[in-house]
Amino acid sequence: MRFQRLKLSGFKSFVDPTEFRIEPGVSGIVGPNGCGKSNLLESLRWVMGANSAKAMRAGGMDEVIFSGTSHRPSRNHAEVALTIDNSDRRAPPAYNDHPTIEVVRRIDRGAGSTYRINGREVRAKDVQLLFADASTGSNSPALVRQGQISELIAAKPQNRRLILEEAAGVAGLHTRRHEAELRLRAAEANLTRLEDVAQELEANLGRLKREARQAERYKKLSAEIRALQGAVLYARWAEASQAAGRLAAEAGEAARAVEAGARAAAAGTTRAAAAEAALKPLREAETIAAAVMHKLAIAKDRLEREEEAHAAELARLTGDLERIEADQAREDHITQDAAVALDRLAGDLSALEDAIAAAPERGPELEAAARAVEAARAAADTEVERLAGELAASQAQRDAAEERIEEAQGRVARSRRALDTARREREALGEVATPGADQARAAVEAAETQLAAVRAALDAAEEARAAAIVAEAAAREASRKTEDQLGRLTAEARALAALVAQAKRGGFSPALDAVAPERGYEKALAAALGDDLDAALDPAAPAYWSGREAVAPAWPPGATPLAPLIKAPAALAARLAHVAIVDRADGDRLMAELAVGGRLVSKEGDLWRWDGFVARAEAVKPAAVRLEQRNRLTEVEAGIEGLSPKAEAERADLAAAAERLRGAEETLREARRAAPAAEQTAAQARAALERFEREAARREAHAASLDDVIRRFEGELAELETSLAAAVAAAGPAGAGADVAARLAAARAAAGPARE
Repeated sequence: MRFQRLKLSGFKSFVDPTEFRIEPGVSGIVGPNGCGKSNLLESLRWVMGANSAKAMRAGGMDEVIFSGTSHRPSRNHAEVALTIDNSDRRAPPAYNDHPTIEVVRRIDRGAGSTYRINGREVRAKDVQLLFADASTGSNSPALVRQGQISELIAAKPQNRRLILEEAAGVAGLHTRRHEAELRLRAAEANLTRLEDVAQELEANLGRLKREARQAERYKKLSAEIRALQGAVLYARWAEASQAAGRLAAEAGEAARAVEAGARAAAAGTTRAAAAEAALKPLREAETIAAAVMHKLAIAKDRLEREEEAHAAELARLTGDLERIEADQAREDHITQDAAVALDRLAGDLSALEDAIAAAPERGPELEAAARAVEAARAAADTEVERLAGELAASQAQRDAAEERIEEAQGRVARSRRALDTARREREALGEVATPGADQARAAVEAAETQLAAVRAALDAAEEARAAAIVAEAAAREASRKTEDQLGRLTAEARALAALVAQAKRGGFSPALDAVAPERGYEKALAAALGDDLDAALDPAAPAYWSGREAVAPAWPPGATPLAPLIKAPAALAARLAHVAIVDRADGDRLMAELAVGGRLVSKEGDLWRWDGFVARAEAVKPAAVRLEQRNRLTEVEAGIEGLSPKAEAERADLAAAAERLRGAEETLREARRAAPAAEQTAAQARAALERFEREAARREAHAASLDDVIRRFEGELAELETSLAAAVAAAGPAGAGADVAARLAAARAAAGPARE
């Protein structure tokens, strides 16, 4: 076997399809460093089954695929095809039927390598054995790499033996021998294992027999147990059925009780809401009642003070009564003294009358003297009584004035104390506005604002989530449709590629692959050339087109040459020059006017030949089918290329929409978590403001009542101070009664002698 041709496509630096012919003799490749000389050697190693990425100077086997440059994109696959001359029929029997052998290795990025020999997919081991039988291979010393000469010189005897065996052509035999030995060892191991298994099975056979007897006994006992269990289960079923009926009744009662409880709970909730609505007026009424109660307490205190004043007045009047009774007793004593004096004076008068009777001449003198003395006594007594009455009146008036002053002073003191107490309480109450009410009101406003913002954010988040869901669904639907369309086109392309690939015969591409008719002329071309399109263009093929000069015959009117409508190699020019296209209805008529070798075809696929042969379009034409398949493959590949960027863009849009949806859902969750907290904060702020407002109302009512009390106490204090001043003025100076007492004493001192 001899290497004839090496084709590379997408392998390392060979991005474009490149063919390297290996002619007889010595072929050399000359070029600067980095031009790809080593890549050719590595491609030979690779196509012959090399499985070490290190031998390919790569970190992974996918790195043999062209990775792209700044001007050219990377490729997704690489392929190397090696054509071998097998004219001496020294290949293995499976491939010895062909004069040439084509070995192809293809690698797809991320999918691994596949091998084909003459179009049939094989294993890597088959390729390695093929080259090992030919005394070569990916590790053959015949493929000299850099530094290998020194390695061969310093090689160990074992390695030299491998070189000699390969030179002798027995390397493949050693490989097969090694595989046979491995299979033999595996078979021996399997036999040993089978013997162990047989012994184990024999040991288990007796155990299984015992277990079979036990199983038979177990079946009988199981049947009896099942019968008993059936009876027990039936009894339990009957009991459970009764219990189920009872529990169903209880469940119905419980459901009714739950329904009644739910109704009661709903009614309670309604009543609670109504009570909550009625609670605020009651709280206001409570505040008003508290203010009224405080006012009544102040009135009670005032009444208690008035009671104390009346009790003091009663005590004063009681004292006046006792003093009057003492004066009455004193006057009674004076009356008694006067009676005694009158008795004594009556005796004296009797004595004087006797004396007058005894001495009548002194009568007029004594009567005058008696009248003078009586007048003096009467005047002295009158003066004493007047002064005593004046003193008593003055004393009584003074006592009454002092009592009135004392009472007025007590009332003034009490009123002043009550006024001072009310003022101190009013000062302690301070401003009517409750401290912290403004902060509470500001907090309520801030909480309401925050709650409104949170609710707005929640609504916006829900709208954004709904929009994101719609956008994600639309993107998913668009991506799914494009992916489905791309998947259908890809599957169709694979199927068409497989069908087109099957058209190769003997390793040679048919001329059909090099022909490209205009759209709609596939059937016309297939009718014109037929199965001849399966022939190759390579002279090495068993059947091929060699080509000759094209001489077009004279065509009858209505016939148009087909060659200008077909893109074909020069080898087919002579054949196409003798084909013209006509309307289907004119074919039978124009066939008689054809020159020798001429052919007429229609777009529908009809054929009229110069020798009278006619093939209608209904006849099956495999070439037309393959042409349509190839054109369809081109269209599908163009459609795939057009849809791939769209699919990528829609996948990116779908990923972005999904990301936006996740963000919107996260924002919605955050907003939902923030809403209860904001509502709770607003409720707490409103409750605090209500407390402050109730306290402010209470303080306002208390302040109003205190202001009324202070005004009333101030008026009472002014009146009492006026009364006190009047009482003090009415009492007069402190020494006003002393002169009357002195004159009374003098009058009494003068009245004594006068009485005597």
